[in-house]
Amino acid sequence: MTKPKTIQLEDLIDSLFLQEFQDNFALSVGVASVIEDRQGHTLTRPSCFSRFCGEIVRSSPIGLKRCLTADMCGADEAVRTGKPAIYQCHAGLFDFAAPILLNGQVIGTIFGGQVLTKEPNETHCRNIAKTLGVDAEKYLAAIKEIPIVTPNKIQAAAKVLYSVANTLSKFAYQSLKLKEKNREIALSYNRLENIFNTMSDGVLIIDSNGTIGQVNGIAEEIFDRPGCELLNKSIIELIGSKAPFIENVYKEQTPFNDFEIFTDASTGRLHCLASGRPIFDDEGVLSGAVIILRPIKVVHNLINRLSGAQATFRFEDIIGQCPAIRKTVKLASQAASSLSNVLIEGESGTGKEVFAQAIHNQSPRRKGPFVAVNCGAIPRELMISELFGYTEGAFTGAKRGGRPGKFEFASGGTIFLDEIGDTPLELQVALLRVIQERKITRMGDNKVIPVDLRIICATNKALAREVEKGNFRQDLYYRLNVISLKIPPLRERCEDIPHIFTYMLHTMGREWRKPLHTVDPAIITLLQQYQWPGNVRELQNIVERVISLADKDIILPEHLPDYIVNNHANSFTQSTSQIGTSLYERDKIKQSFNERERQQILDYLLQASGNISLAAKQMGMARSTMYRKMRQYNISY
Repeated sequence: MTKPKTIQLEDLIDSLFLQEFQDNFALSVGVASVIEDRQGHTLTRPSCFSRFCGEIVRSSPIGLKRCLTADMCGADEAVRTGKPAIYQCHAGLFDFAAPILLNGQVIGTIFGGQVLTKEPNETHCRNIAKTLGVDAEKYLAAIKEIPIVTPNKIQAAAKVLYSVANTLSKFAYQSLKLKEKNREIALSYNRLENIFNTMSDGVLIIDSNGTIGQVNGIAEEIFDRPGCELLNKSIIELIGSKAPFIENVYKEQTPFNDFEIFTDASTGRLHCLASGRPIFDDEGVLSGAVIILRPIKVVHNLINRLSGAQATFRFEDIIGQCPAIRKTVKLASQAASSLSNVLIEGESGTGKEVFAQAIHNQSPRRKGPFVAVNCGAIPRELMISELFGYTEGAFTGAKRGGRPGKFEFASGGTIFLDEIGDTPLELQVALLRVIQERKITRMGDNKVIPVDLRIICATNKALAREVEKGNFRQDLYYRLNVISLKIPPLRERCEDIPHIFTYMLHTMGREWRKPLHTVDPAIITLLQQYQWPGNVRELQNIVERVISLADKDIILPEHLPDYIVNNHANSFTQSTSQIGTSLYERDKIKQSFNERERQQILDYLLQASGNISLAAKQMGMARSTMYRKMRQYNISY
């Protein structure tokens, strides 16, 4: 830490002022005068100094030393007594001293005097001259020029000198306080200046007419213009006339918080959250306002980070060495470096989102958000507002101030649309426009908002067949299917099952603080012969089960579910091809049932003239179940 500087008299009172003050005092009183600092160094040029003191006595080293000693003694006495000190120097002249104080400490002394009260004694003077080593005749001639005054006049002069010293002490105190106040002001200004220039938001300071007087670096970045081009501009000219709340802040003194503004900048459409506060002077008179601008991209990134909209998986997290999975990983890794849309196809539980996150984390957009949306889990009536956002009053129950959609949150990064095959046809048109134009419009609004994002889609359906059935738009399919990844199901990756099982076992064992070191070989055989309709997700659940049930650090077949053990028992009488045929027949039966149920729902809706509640009642099912099945079968009414 820097040691504070010792306050000196010359730091507080200007030397020219001191000189003028001293000269006036010496002339008016008729005595010599000089001002010294606390170390005895002269701060002023001597006023009315006699030739005797300046040229004779002080020209001698001995004389100078004795003069300084006498002056120090006189100053000490004045401080000790609190009164002006009157003393006789070694040459027989009378002097007087008064200290200049600051908070009780001496910071200087003002001296006066060089007078006699009677005629000098010639013999005494010759002795002093001899001691000093100066010419006696010159000494006598010079001392006879010294004025002779009465003791009363010396007392009066000393009092005047003391008053002068007190005046200088008060002046020094006021100067110190002013310096301290100026330092506090300078420190506060520097702090505010640093805050102003290091804020992560753009800041504009405007006067009472709306003219910009100061901007910070972030504001320059937001508008992509140097500060000199922003200064002295009208805030309305810069932001636009469609933001009346900004005008109100400096005209009607009305503050505002987090209002969205759209304006044009050299880099394109500018979308920010703005807040403003009026600024008043010390008399309460409006002097302007401060406007805070935060780019919406920064807001969305913050929301995504806090809400966990970040990708965590990487390609090295994908376990497996079978040719099919390595081929898919290689293709996905190549796709990561491009900006093209990616379509991931695979059964439920195969890890489609893991691939999507890995692609994002290896792409140039890895520092941006990763926003995942399950299109099959969002009710049809909420799908558009969820993806595109809405404005205040767009529909009954709309949030005050509106809300951005998932596309806006994903801007600058990647949006992952899972279960894209479940998207209603009317929304598919809007999705196609987003892909083509990279622009969205919120529900209930007409403002166009640009979005910079990459789209990765996933589905457990065969989208080509859905296109043939008329459930999925062909043009949207081609737009999404730029790079296609097909993730093999776990039953086609039997050689990877031991690696995946062991990895999950060790990972979960550490997390649960239940390490399992031994696995019965029969376990691996049973797992490899099971068909895994739930794929890797089902295997993860099995691992969780065996960790929970294992008593010691060994895993036995008894810890597996019965259906996996029974599947193994039947495998001795049932060939792999028979199992495959059985699964195919089961899927065919399920598909036939779904088609019949879909047609039945359509028939009831037709009979009820589109009244969903009535159709559900006639079918003997709950209204919520009807909505769920309509979403499942992609029925729009």
